[in-house]
Amino acid sequence: MAEQIPEAWVGQEVIVYFGPGQRQAGTLEDVSERGIVVRSTREDIENVFWYPLTSVTRLMKGRPQGADIFSF
Repeated sequence: MAEQIPEAWVGQEVIVYFGPGQRQAGTLEDVSERGIVVRSTREDIENVFWYPLTSVTRLMKGRPQGADIFSF
């Protein structure tokens, strides 16, 4: 999947879908052949998440509400 994720998405808002019914919105920080890194801020608390590609079921570019969302 890493080869399918455009490097142009790094720095953009994304939604990561993983596991049964779980998702995380944030900024795509890095993509490698092993996984992706997403930075998320909620209520002034910043978190950095790493997802192995084997757990990512879908990655969407865009915001959860409002702007256009593009799926890859």
